[in-house]
Amino acid sequence: MRIRKYNSSNSKEVAKVIYQTFSKFNRNEGTKKGIKDYLNYYSPRKDIKELQKIFSKTPLALVAIKNNKIIGIIRGSKNRVTNLFVLGTYHKKGTGKALLYTFEKNAKKHGSKFIKIRSSLYAVSFYAKHGYKKTTGIRYIKGLRFQPMMKKL
Repeated sequence: MRIRKYNSSNSKEVAKVIYQTFSKFNRNEGTKKGIKDYLNYYSPRKDIKELQKIFSKTPLALVAIKNNKIIGIIRGSKNRVTNLFVLGTYHKKGTGKALLYTFEKNAKKHGSKFIKIRSSLYAVSFYAKHGYKKTTGIRYIKGLRFQPMMKKL
């Protein structure tokens, strides 16, 4: 497996990773409308230009690749992770850890002293294992439940 910068030509494949992973592991973490809206937003059926526009909103984006296939994505800004998704087949095999570590390293290079995340409930233990602490109780945004967390770098 290798980690590299996201390329806009990978937008459909990245959307597919987000869509498949969210559908499988996060489908009960919000209202039906909230989940439907989230899946529609990242639908790999969207026009590639529309997906490129969505993914261009975050300056730091990395993908994990194995056998020439994208198996994971992390994106955000120097102080926030927006998305971290790894295909289920690759859970607990170091993919998420490698993406997170590389993201944190890049964030430090950009002057970040901390990183915040709105963790899915499914991923709270993953982030806790990597030094992230809960900052408040569970919150709701756009019909989705999440746990705010933060790590000092």
